[in-house]
Amino acid sequence: MVAAKPVKKPFKVRLRTNLQWYSFILPSIVCLALLYYAPLVQCIRFSLYKVNIVGFGEQFNGIKNYVALLSGKGFSKAVSNTFILTFWSLFVIPFGFLLAVALNSLGNGKLQSFFRVTYYLPNIITGVSVVLIMQYVFLKEGGLVNTAIAFFTGAPPMIGWLTDSAIARYTVSLMSIWGGLGYAMLINLAGLQSIPSEIYESAGIDGANTVQRLVFITVPNMVTTFSFLLITCVIGGFSRFTDLFILGGNSSAGKPGGSLQTILMYIYQFSFESPNYGLSAAGSMILFVMVLLVTLVNLRLTGFYRND
Repeated sequence: MVAAKPVKKPFKVRLRTNLQWYSFILPSIVCLALLYYAPLVQCIRFSLYKVNIVGFGEQFNGIKNYVALLSGKGFSKAVSNTFILTFWSLFVIPFGFLLAVALNSLGNGKLQSFFRVTYYLPNIITGVSVVLIMQYVFLKEGGLVNTAIAFFTGAPPMIGWLTDSAIARYTVSLMSIWGGLGYAMLINLAGLQSIPSEIYESAGIDGANTVQRLVFITVPNMVTTFSFLLITCVIGGFSRFTDLFILGGNSSAGKPGGSLQTILMYIYQFSFESPNYGLSAAGSMILFVMVLLVTLVNLRLTGFYRND
């Protein structure tokens, strides 16, 4: 029996059907074009011009904005600060993994649910609220941390957790890890629970102990999860702004002593505080390329797109 050939619909009918389908995504396409791609093209154009006032006196500059940024000490310091703060924030991944392993060992019961919600609570609090709380915790005089140290040592410490440029980076990194620990734990826990239990049972029959199962089974199966967290943490670190801006007294200078000025804060400085839109646009493009390269390298090293 020969199967009947499908009847091809007329062109007008197919066109009408396709237009109906595309009409559902048309608003999203328009919004994406107007709110993302158009500003991106404008940013690329501004990066090649000297622009102090948008729409007035724009002068073609070529790559001079890029040269000025890459050869300037201010931007180099902002890049260095960004990499340092991003590096320290990555410690949230192993801490979140260890916490997820501990919670996973409790089983899928009420106790695990309680701790899972408890550790995720800091992510519910808004970023501004967290900064205001941490400002009080790390006050130099009368702060909770210094008060606790004084209680155990008997001598009132005068540690400027947020006012000493040599310590401030570690303090804000600790704040970042605390704020992101619940999210990292939840993602790691989801990755752990996706690993088939039969693998652990087979390893247990073969005599593998807890450490061996962790090293040779759990960690290799968590590579994709680690890759996702690494990408999101790096992008979040490169775009860090709100908490550091507030801690610096609502200034993009990165107080104390410029030790907390990130690339995004540097871009903000030349966008709103000392307008030079050509420099800020060039800085934005450099930041975009940095995030893109780091993401591509990470995906390549972790084999995220590898076809097994």
